[in-house]
Amino acid sequence: MSDVFNEAEEEWIKAQRDRARKRNKKSRHQEPEGGVSFNSLMDIMVIILVFLLKSYGDEPVKVIGKDLKAPTSSTELNPEDMTTITVSQRVILVNNKKVADVKSGAVDASQKKDGAAGLLIQPLFDQLVKANDRKKQQVGMLGQEYEPIVTIIADQSTPFRLVTEVMYTAGQAELEKFKFAVVKGDRKRFQ
Repeated sequence: MSDVFNEAEEEWIKAQRDRARKRNKKSRHQEPEGGVSFNSLMDIMVIILVFLLKSYGDEPVKVIGKDLKAPTSSTELNPEDMTTITVSQRVILVNNKKVADVKSGAVDASQKKDGAAGLLIQPLFDQLVKANDRKKQQVGMLGQEYEPIVTIIADQSTPFRLVTEVMYTAGQAELEKFKFAVVKGDRKRFQ
C-alpha cells in the first residue's frame, strides 16, 4: 500500500474509516435527536381516546333550548345513555335532530298517520326506527344486551295529548320502556 499512498494519506484514510465505524455504531443504538417514537404516539392517542370517551359519557342527557323548561324533581338517579326524544314548545327532536314542528301544543295533522285523530306521528316514528336500529347495532358490537328504553324530555307545559302521541309513536317503534328527564331540584323544596 505504501506504493500508492504516502504515510500521511494512509493515516487519514484509517482515521476516516474509524470515524465511519463509530458513526454506524452510534446510529444503531440511538434514536435520532428530536424524533418521536411510535410508542409515544400510541400513548398520546390512547390518552386522547380515554379523554373523549370519558367526556362523551359524562352527560348522556342534555336539556337545552330557550323554549324548553323541564320539570324539577328531587330524583337521585343519574341519566343513562339511550335514545332521547325532546318535546319543546316548538319542535320534537330525536337525539337532537329535528323531526317535527309543534304549534300550539300539537303536531300538524298532516304529520300524523291517521290525521288529526291519530296518535302516530310519522316523521317521529321513522326517525325512532332509524335510531333504534343504530342503537341495536352499537350494543351488538359491544357484546351487550339491548334494552329498548327511551328518555323523554318534555317541557313542563306540554299538553298531555302530545306526550301521549309521542309515547304511542315510540311504542310502535319498539321502544318499550320510558324514562322522563327532569331537572334536579332542591330536595327541601319537595318535603
